[in-house]
Amino acid sequence: MNRHLVTALVTSCAFALAATLTALAKDKDNDQQGPVETDAVVQFGAGQPQPGGPTTHFLDPEDVTIHKGGTVTFVVNGGGHGVAIYPVANHTTREDIAADLCQGPPGTAENDRAARATVCNAATGTANLAYQLTDTKNDIVVEVPANVANNNPRVDDQPRTLLGTSGQIPNSPARKDGAFLMGTNAANDTPGHRIQYRFLKTGRYLVICMNRGHSMNDHMFGFVNVVGDDDNN
Repeated sequence: MNRHLVTALVTSCAFALAATLTALAKDKDNDQQGPVETDAVVQFGAGQPQPGGPTTHFLDPEDVTIHKGGTVTFVVNGGGHGVAIYPVANHTTREDIAADLCQGPPGTAENDRAARATVCNAATGTANLAYQLTDTKNDIVVEVPANVANNNPRVDDQPRTLLGTSGQIPNSPARKDGAFLMGTNAANDTPGHRIQYRFLKTGRYLVICMNRGHSMNDHMFGFVNVVGDDDNN
């Protein structure tokens, strides 16, 4: 075989291998949990019909990856929800966030909401305690002060939030408990709120319910990964 042809083939293979490794590294750096989509849909609460209660307080899927500039539509199911979005470090895991929330009986699995509810519930008042959510770099993501005399009724860290659908009006004497969203009701075919957010910057984002009971007690949160040509860590 011609020596120049062999050299060209080797060079071509080397470039192809480098490109593949770069793509794999980028996937790893961004903690992608699934296929990259232009736009994604996330069920905010178990799909209808649902009985309600702690076991329905989750996002489905709980981790999605989209292209920079794409959207995520959160379809609200059930009642008493508020959607909030916060940026987190890229390698932040579910365990990082869950560790800062109310814990169930010893040995309770993260997805066992029924078991956790025997300890984390309205009767014990755990949702009204102070919480500080941190990411994998131990940076504060969401500060949740104690709710005393309804002075902090929502998960609503305004200096850090990108979106808060049920929060208070900044610097306003008005009530701090903004209205919750109306969820889809399968029984009477009532459509619920659909919140669509366009992500214009790459990174990893925490999506959490603004209802203190749903988030602090039931761990109702998930993640959105946004990838593009300006990926950051």
